[in-house]
Formats: sequence, structure tokens, C-alpha cells
Amino acid sequence: MNRTALPPNKTATYVMKRWKTVYVSVPKAACTSLKWLVADLQEEDPEHFYRAMSRETGRQMTIHHRARWQHTPMLNELSDEELEEIRPDNGWFIFAVVRHPSARLWSGWQSKFLLREPHFVAHYPEAPWPRVPVTTADVVEDFHAFVRTLEREPEQPIFHDRHFRSQSRLLRTDQVPYSRVYQTAEFGQLLRDLEAHLRPFGLGEMPRLRRSNETPLLPVPSLFSPEVAATIKHHYEADFDQFGYDDVVPEALARTEEYSPEQLAEVGRLIERAERIGDLYKLNLEARKRERVLARELRAARRAASPSPSPSTVQRVRGKAGRVVRAGVQRVRRHDGDASGGVSGS
Repeated sequence: MNRTALPPNKTATYVMKRWKTVYVSVPKAACTSLKWLVADLQEEDPEHFYRAMSRETGRQMTIHHRARWQHTPMLNELSDEELEEIRPDNGWFIFAVVRHPSARLWSGWQSKFLLREPHFVAHYPEAPWPRVPVTTADVVEDFHAFVRTLEREPEQPIFHDRHFRSQSRLLRTDQVPYSRVYQTAEFGQLLRDLEAHLRPFGLGEMPRLRRSNETPLLPVPSLFSPEVAATIKHHYEADFDQFGYDDVVPEALARTEEYSPEQLAEVGRLIERAERIGDLYKLNLEARKRERVLARELRAARRAASPSPSPSTVQRVRGKAGRVVRAGVQRVRRHDGDASGGVSGS
């Protein structure tokens, strides 16, 4: 590999030196399951991911925090000599997985926008946010509005986010020497090829594949109107051509034109959960900021005192710190009480 020709997103690369394998991840293309598979092969500690303080709405999603990985370097962290060794004709298995562009766009919009993932709410407040849906028409109209925005304003920051960037741009298949780029429909073949590659390096049993489903709604046919289909085809034309997708409308459609009341109610519940996680994350940030302010006050008091701060100054600052900590504990206890079915009856 050449350093100047690596995939543009450095955190998307996972180098397994023991197994002579490299995985380049594409968001919304089975990447959560594949990252956990890589983590298990690399003997990463799951608890290290779970302890991450983040806006993720589930434990499985903490795997995306690249800084929490301890045993799996990125390609850009390797020396030029190490990079030169990484190529298929030298026994390395270099792979990626792509998804039907329309299905990927729908999945990204649903998980990040319809379900209001807290990270996206915080970072893209000006993006076209959908309503909490009550009917199928609400979902369809808001997805259509998102795609129209893609057509009118493709330079909006959200469309440069890797969840919505074209897969061809993320992978650089013209420069990275992949052993193979698989479609999600070829997932079974990928696992067989990967296992065959790993066996000579001492693999005993393949780790159990962790399934992750972040999107409760299958796409209904009305989502892909002629206008919407034309926009998707134009914007992701390189993906359709390069990865062998002929039809703009994905095959995996719902067998009905309408979402059930139960499905829409589940969407509402997941939105509320995401918003509550966002609330708790903000409270934690505020508490940590107050803690840092108090720590600075204490250090300043110690420096200003001669030869040491007065007992009253130290007691005042420590008292503030204690009140902050106690208030945080009480908020957590109140939240835990509500979540366990206390007086709120939820």
C-alpha cells in the first residue's frame, strides 16, 4: 500500500497484523456487525467500549468509537515499510462491504434523522429534520424532502458526512489493493472467504457474528418515486456503476404500502429514547464543566495563598464540589427510579 493512496477516512481502517487482514468499513453497510467481528478476533475488551461516555443509543453502537480500540491499529499509523507489505500478493486479505446506494441512503436517513440520533441532532441542527411520524405519509413526505435537499443543496455539511458520502469515494478502489469488495448480499461468501484466510494463521472457531438492527422500518415502494429515484441515481451514480447495482429501487422492500400503527409507535418510542440519552449526555457535560471550573478555583486558591490557602477558602471550594457531586448523584438516582417504574408509571 502507498500512504498517499489510503482511504480518506483514517478511522475506517482496521489492521489485524496477526491475521494479515485489513477491513475498511463503510457506514450503513453491515459495519457494526463487522467491527464487532474484528474486535473479537483481535481480543478487544467489550467493556472498554461500553464504558465510553457518548451519545450512542445502545451498547452495540459503542464499537464505533475508534479511540477505544486498543489492539487494532489504523493503516495511517503504520510505517511506510509496514504499509508496503500489505497487499494481496503478499498474503494479505483486504476487504470492504458495500450496500445498495438507495437502501443505504434510506437506512442512514432513518437511523440518523428519523430516529434523531443525538450526535446528529447536536452537530447538524440546520439539516432537514423530519417530524415524529403518525402516518406512513409522514415518513414518505419527510424522506422525499430530505432527498430534494440533497438535489438542491448537495454542499450542505450533512451530505459530506461519511454516512451519506458515496461509497466509491470512501473506499478509493482505484488506489487501494482490495482482495475483494463484497455487496451486503454476499455477506455469507465474505464470511466463508474470511474464515478460509484465517485458518492457516491458527483460527480455532470463528467468533459469533453479532447482529445489529438500528432501523425498524423496511422501505415501502412509495419512498422511491420517479423524482426521488432520479436524484439518488444522479448523486450516487459512481456507486451504482462501480459496485454492480442496476436498479435504483432496492430489492428489499416492505411487502405492504403502509406501516402499521405498532411500527410507527415503535419509531416514536425510539425517538424518545434517543432524546433522553441526549439529555443525559448534556447533563454529564455540564457536570464535568463545573467540576473543571471548581478544580481551577481550588488550584488558584492554593497558588494565591501564602503559604497555603486558608481553611475557609479550601472549605468553600470543597463545599461547592461536594454539592455538584451530590446533585449529580441525585439526578442519576431520580432517573434510575423513573426508569425502573417508580412513581412515574412509565
